[in-house]
Amino acid sequence: MGVVERFQSIVPIDNPSGREATIRQAIETALGEMGISDCSVDAAGNLFVRVPGNPGKETIMLSAHMDSVPPCEGIVPVLDERAGRPVIRSEGRTILGADDKSGIAVALEVVSQLAQQGFRDNHPLELFFSTGEEVGLTGAKGFDMNQVRASYCYVLDGEGRVGLIFNAGPSQENIQIDCTGRAAHAGIAPEAGISAIQMGAALCAQLPSGRLAEDLTCNLGVIQGGNAMNIVAPALSIKGEMRSHDEAKLSQLLGTYQTVCRQVQERFTGGAVALNNVRRYDRFFVHPEQVVIQRAVQHGDALGLRPQLAPMNIGSDAHILNRNGLPTVVLGMGFHYSHSLGEFIYCEELEQVCQLVQRLVA
Repeated sequence: MGVVERFQSIVPIDNPSGREATIRQAIETALGEMGISDCSVDAAGNLFVRVPGNPGKETIMLSAHMDSVPPCEGIVPVLDERAGRPVIRSEGRTILGADDKSGIAVALEVVSQLAQQGFRDNHPLELFFSTGEEVGLTGAKGFDMNQVRASYCYVLDGEGRVGLIFNAGPSQENIQIDCTGRAAHAGIAPEAGISAIQMGAALCAQLPSGRLAEDLTCNLGVIQGGNAMNIVAPALSIKGEMRSHDEAKLSQLLGTYQTVCRQVQERFTGGAVALNNVRRYDRFFVHPEQVVIQRAVQHGDALGLRPQLAPMNIGSDAHILNRNGLPTVVLGMGFHYSHSLGEFIYCEELEQVCQLVQRLVA
């Protein structure tokens, strides 16, 4: 079984966040067939695996997450072409789930190849299959790093062409703005009310959002409020996020939001506007001179993959692993348009990234 066939066999497994048990069992079964039994599952549902190798070589970790965003149930993989290149996509009712079943497939295929060689000369491996990556990196946050022996880690979860090495990720702040007005009958005494919806509209008209700089984005994604059409809305909440690789820019934007909230509250006498922010994860940067990058560049060059360092503007388990002291980069996997019904992966690039990882661990 090659990596493409292994990926196709994994894709149909339902794996929404919080319900990773089925795909975790499939991974354990596959590893068992390769002679790997040193597996453990922690309280967060993460699967941690040790793969034997030459004890004289440093241990390397490979990581992939087991959950996918909805709709990820009943996925049917379809072999197709895009600009003359073979791809795998879903039949169109669901995502494909290459984010991150491609990473799982590569990790399993690499171990399968090592098993055929008797685990004689390869680097000892640690495999970290996490839960809840798509809903706040919850599995990685609950993972006990004390058991880790690896010197560095490759997260097999990067959107984009094979050869990309993501060595930086942003900080993210989640924000919630709560507007408190006063309810009143909209037909009898609307002047007695204070509309939280109007307060929210005033906020949205003034709060900056979108791509505010090359390394600064902000999005207001959820608005909830009001009770009925004939009631002046007494409450409304706005939820959003801010991301940046520059802590100063992130802090400045948060200050702008606080100022606008204060101004809107003053404008609506008797109302209240409260802004709360929660740090979801901290930015990371892995220096190009680190071994984890040098080896990826060296072997990528040898395979003609045009290795290129790049920042990413999304959250990844790499954020948590780096924060906990394990140098970690994310490898481009050849999939595109993740989190959408148009998601696809290039078959050739999936094979290439598998070859790259085989070289990294062998």
